[in-house]
Amino acid sequence: MYKYRVLFIDVGRRGYDVEEYGIDSVAGPLELGLLVHMERLRTYNKPVYSPDNAVVVGRGLFSGTGLYGSNRFTVVFRSPITRGLHAASMGGAAYQFRVNADAFVITGRSERPLVVKIWDTGDGEPQVDFMEIDGLEEIWRGYKGYRGVYALQEWLSENLPEIYVDMAGRSILTGPASRYTSIGALASITLVKGRMDPGSEEYAARGGPGSVLLRAHGVAAIAYGGRYDVRRNRPRELSDPRKINALFLELAGEPYATLVIKAGTKYRYNPKLGTGGTLGGNYPSLKIATPMFNWNMIYEPPEVRARLHDMIMKHIWEPFNKEAIMTKSWKTCGEPCPIACKKVRLGRYKSDYEPYEGMGPQIGVFDIHESQRVVELVDSYGFDAIEAGNLVAWIFDLVDKGLLHPSEVGLPDKPYFTPRDHRLEYSRHNARLAAEIIENMAWGRQPILRLIAEKGLRAAAKILDILYKERTESLGIKFEDLAVYAVFGEEGHITPNYYWTPGMVAPLPVLGRYWTLYSGGFAEPEEWAEKSYHRAVREIWSDNGGFCRFHRKWVEKYIDKLYEKFYGIKELDKRYAKLYRRIALYQEMAGASPQPWDSEKIVDFMASAAREYGDEKWAEKFRQNKWEAAMEWWSRFYEKIRELHAAAAGEQEDNVNV
Repeated sequence: MYKYRVLFIDVGRRGYDVEEYGIDSVAGPLELGLLVHMERLRTYNKPVYSPDNAVVVGRGLFSGTGLYGSNRFTVVFRSPITRGLHAASMGGAAYQFRVNADAFVITGRSERPLVVKIWDTGDGEPQVDFMEIDGLEEIWRGYKGYRGVYALQEWLSENLPEIYVDMAGRSILTGPASRYTSIGALASITLVKGRMDPGSEEYAARGGPGSVLLRAHGVAAIAYGGRYDVRRNRPRELSDPRKINALFLELAGEPYATLVIKAGTKYRYNPKLGTGGTLGGNYPSLKIATPMFNWNMIYEPPEVRARLHDMIMKHIWEPFNKEAIMTKSWKTCGEPCPIACKKVRLGRYKSDYEPYEGMGPQIGVFDIHESQRVVELVDSYGFDAIEAGNLVAWIFDLVDKGLLHPSEVGLPDKPYFTPRDHRLEYSRHNARLAAEIIENMAWGRQPILRLIAEKGLRAAAKILDILYKERTESLGIKFEDLAVYAVFGEEGHITPNYYWTPGMVAPLPVLGRYWTLYSGGFAEPEEWAEKSYHRAVREIWSDNGGFCRFHRKWVEKYIDKLYEKFYGIKELDKRYAKLYRRIALYQEMAGASPQPWDSEKIVDFMASAAREYGDEKWAEKFRQNKWEAAMEWWSRFYEKIRELHAAAAGEQEDNVNV
């Protein structure tokens, strides 16, 4: 019987233990994370920066095999943004975790910044050591030409050659955003002989896992490596390329590599579009539904959005193709993979859709070379790029509408933020202002920016409503009314990924990722809820299995058969539907369940989506009374989700040892 092996590391007492779980109950990091948070530590009734807010980092049961895309680390923690249980993931990071353990759990607190070192000399006995860092901020500010997470990795590479060179290791890193904000990411960079390979960076970012690791536990970085052969704990057939190929010839009727490349066409290269990667594929697909100007494009007619989209295609998409696609400067996240989804421009700029969209059209920047300067700051300082992009866009909107003055957020003047009058040459100005905001947030400067970065957009907006009551009354706008976000509990929220779709703000237990239906469209709430629910369960297949979602088209067809064949795990959908229900139960216990929308722009986001996607019935409802229509759609969606959770739980519903 296979076991799921876990390193429990207490950084407060500088100690660790190894525990094993039967895969009938724990077969991946999401299941482990829920067990640790709900039953072992009961973090639902503790502060988000408690030393008990465990950071659970784990891989799936197929990591270490010859299956492509299987070496992802999934991170589970209680989010300081949503206030509920959250998950983030990073590609390739488990490939160098050559240790006889499938996961590690960080608890306790170090009063001084700490590096946790994990290794295995090959005998199957994981070892952990601890190293305090003097002058962490000085390293972040600049070390041998690098800054932020890159500077920290350079410093670690020079000081821990036994991990990075001798054991071909890797790191999980924090930046200053993790110290001064609640939207800090975890970064991991592929190393070649101990040195960074630019363009291969990965971030587990959504929900603020870096902030939890550093602010709750005092851990600035985790360095790991080893000589243990993980294949010893895996089915032998899955380590033999010939047997894998034969297996998929039987299952799918075609060679394994061919199957994988076809399934990942969008992320590798799409000959129909002449491009590849998320940036290359999304802009031609989204067209005039592309988010722009803090979602203010929802108020603009098609001809205005078409003009702006033409600007995107000419000054973002075409240079991307020229600099990344035509040069075939493609990399992986650090594991062998034929998709090579990392499209790298100019030898160093990994160019994905969401960072470049957030620091591009969403803030009124339509020149990829201007965006890259801001994206580089966001990545270096270790921010969640999606949340940071939405924050900067919101701040720009506040300044443009007069709710804040430029000097109150450290800006010399206002951004250009009127879609109908926007010109390409405004991109440099807006990018310069965005860089100022990112710099100030990263280092905890400017009181209002620090409030927003620490509290999160929604909670900060309520405070700003009070502080600037005269302005809100004079202008007839509240601070939250210029923002788009999903609502959790009394203070929690998360801003949406950059897709104009109800699924990004609908009342689901976990958002900010793709645990939802995120295609453009509009439908009856029950229909959308059912599709979103099933999409979430299938995304759990990938996250608990440690698979990259860029491989989902083949993974979701065949992985349940592989679980049953090699591990005896049956009925994967039922198992993960129950897991999803228990995550929803945790959110209830933590006071972080979905709540009705409380922002004018979220309601407008929904109303305009109904109109944009041709749902005449709901468009008319919104025209008659937009708030009433929004609350009806929200309530009916949420009720359907609760029904689906209850059906999945069956007789065991709410039967949790708490």
